[in-house]
Amino acid sequence: MISGGQIRAARAYARLSAAELAKIAGVARMTVVKAESVDGAPQLTVSNLQLIQAALEKMGVVFGPDGAVNFKPTQKQVS
Repeated sequence: MISGGQIRAARAYARLSAAELAKIAGVARMTVVKAESVDGAPQLTVSNLQLIQAALEKMGVVFGPDGAVNFKPTQKQVS
C-alpha cells in the first residue's frame, strides 16, 4: 500500500487540491487530509486507500518500489 508521503507527493505532481483528489477518488476531503498527515501507512480503510491510489494513477501518477513516485501526465488533467 502507498504511504501518506507518497500521496502528498503524488497530489503535488498532479496539481490537485485535497478537495479535487477527494472528488475524483469518491472519498471525503478529510480522508485525503488524514491520509497525508503521516509519512508512513495511513490509518484508512484499505478500500479508501485503494480509491485514492487509483484516482492518482488515473491522473498519471506512477507509484514505484521503496516509496518512489513519478508522474506521466495523462491527456485528461483536472484544472
